[in-house]
Amino acid sequence: TAYHEAGHALVAVLTDGAMPIHKATIMPRGQALGMVTMLPDGDQTSQSFKEMKAMMDVSMGGRVAEELIFGREDTTSGAMSDIVNATRIARNMVTKYGFSEEIGLVNYGGQTGEEHASEVTRNKIDSEVKKLTDASYKRAKDLLSKYQRQHHLLAKTLLEYETLTGDEVRELIKKGTKPKRPVINKEDGARGNLEVIKRGSGGGKSRL
Repeated sequence: TAYHEAGHALVAVLTDGAMPIHKATIMPRGQALGMVTMLPDGDQTSQSFKEMKAMMDVSMGGRVAEELIFGREDTTSGAMSDIVNATRIARNMVTKYGFSEEIGLVNYGGQTGEEHASEVTRNKIDSEVKKLTDASYKRAKDLLSKYQRQHHLLAKTLLEYETLTGDEVRELIKKGTKPKRPVINKEDGARGNLEVIKRGSGGGKSRL
């Protein structure tokens, strides 16, 4: 959970157009083992192309973080909802918002955005959606690879504090400044897992 959520948070902080982080936590809630909460500045009735791409990139951050830290073979299914979210955004961009030159300024209805579309057009839609998700994955991977030191520091700090405010996350990533309050887990990390702190940078396994 720590590296996964830290991946989301780092991409959010460093991506132009992403909504500001309100809170990052590795405390389980419902079916989620952790989460990064993001809130828009004021009321938001529409989103720009840049903002939608940023939302996709943030969604990809958790999966990319797992792959970079643990390797593809040990990557978990924990990013399923993130992939669903990124795919939904990309499909809406292509079929409803006119952000694909290949498909054009046409709105296709239905849940998958392919209602009344020919087989040829449906194949084009799927191809355009994959282009957007692939590009988003690459941007997230480039960021997490470039800022891997900050990623490790954020994951370790999440283990120590379990929950960080948006300001604390931004200070940590941009300045390397840790929260000025007592550490919750001084020795065992969150819920007794010290392995992420000890071996995360060396590729060792740990609970994500």
